[in-house]
Amino acid sequence: MSDLTSGAGWAPPQPPACDCVEHVEDVLDVVIASRYPDPPSMTVRELIATGDFSVKPMSERWLGGHDEGPLHWNLWAGDEARSLYDDDAPLRLDNSIMERPGIERVEWVDREILLIGAPRLCADGVLAAAARALEDPRVR
Repeated sequence: MSDLTSGAGWAPPQPPACDCVEHVEDVLDVVIASRYPDPPSMTVRELIATGDFSVKPMSERWLGGHDEGPLHWNLWAGDEARSLYDDDAPLRLDNSIMERPGIERVEWVDREILLIGAPRLCADGVLAAAARALEDPRVR
């Protein structure tokens, strides 16, 4: 079996073989406060339905972060998600994601793209972790 932390030969884990504390199904009805009256606050389910909140495995091995460790997931946080956090908040979104169990590194490469090192989380677990990061009031 390959070393999941190395990035080489990594394959996205599938439940129940993942180490996720929760999956996106567990957070679909969580309401995330908006920074603005329009768009209003929305549930994780509504945010996903906009198409502006999704995750997919990296197609190539990427190394990044302060320790040049592997990055496994590409998180898309588009315009609708943008209304749920503030770049100048007490806690930046990438740092909030880093606080979640199973997340080892986050590289914010573009306004809407965050690359995440989480070798033992499945896609639904990474999305749940990102939703919990958005739920944190310190990111607004």
